[in-house]
Amino acid sequence: MKKAEKSKTLSPDEQFKHRQLRELVLAALGVSVLIGGIVITPNFPIVMGSIISLIKEFKKKDIPSAKIKRVLKNLERKEIVSLQIKNGEIFVSLKNWLTPSTVKYSLKAILELKKMNKQWKGKWFLVMFDVPEIQRNKRIYLRKFLKYIGFYGYQKSVYIFPYECEKEIALIKKVVESAKYVSYIVAEKIENEQSAKTYFNL
Repeated sequence: MKKAEKSKTLSPDEQFKHRQLRELVLAALGVSVLIGGIVITPNFPIVMGSIISLIKEFKKKDIPSAKIKRVLKNLERKEIVSLQIKNGEIFVSLKNWLTPSTVKYSLKAILELKKMNKQWKGKWFLVMFDVPEIQRNKRIYLRKFLKYIGFYGYQKSVYIFPYECEKEIALIKKVVESAKYVSYIVAEKIENEQSAKTYFNL
């Protein structure tokens, strides 16, 4: 009988880096089935090389494929993805990509790419919501969600972004329950915009 292998205990720094890489892998998988917030191939297998290329674009640096493979194996054990080997290449499929976590990581990556690749035209794209007090926890979750993916908190229930994001907001409405209270508005000008411009480095 083989001795049970001791599981390696990760340091807090290693745990943080592993969590970051896990989020990047899920973001790359989500982005691979999205075009501007529209689902194109939700169950189509994605070659691992494409995931590595997307992560490189997000981070602007190479991450060893062995580390990404370990993360994918971990996600497979948790039944989040399925892995197949065809002609010597690893193909990855998300079992259920339309979850708040996967959408959150994916939209964060998409909006980051918009900030890097687009020129600001002076407009503001506002997300306003009025979640009932009885659903206070859901309201807090929605605020954290919007802040995480890159929106600026203009007021308590108003978040803004400097680039068009209507399709992304429509996707959020599909997966975040409290987002049904969200309204999307395009503004030519807002008061006291300097703090927002500073936040977005405009």
